Amino acid sequence: MNDRRKPERLGEILRGFLRSSGLTSKFKNLEIYSAWEEVVGPDISRHTRVAGFTRHKLHVDVNSAAHLHELRTFSKQRILDDLRKKLPSVHIQDIVFQPAPMTQS
Repeated sequence: MNDRRKPERLGEILRGFLRSSGLTSKFKNLEIYSAWEEVVGPDISRHTRVAGFTRHKLHVDVNSAAHLHELRTFSKQRILDDLRKKLPSVHIQDIVFQPAPMTQS
């Protein structure tokens, strides 16, 4: 018996694996982490950290009460709009800013 199948491209194999393992959405969400600093800039980025993305909500840790207030009150909608423009394939409904101490690395 000669069981020769047509060779598959590596990209097709990887896409199939990622889809079947459920990792596709996790890798897709990694875009958010890399886009965050670009969207908010270095000043805000220094005081924030993307903590997670669940149920279409982006959770962001903020290290000071002043920055937390500024982000919630004045910057939230602009940042949300900018993230949606930058990442149209990622459905972001809301940003939840939460107080949290930041560790220096």
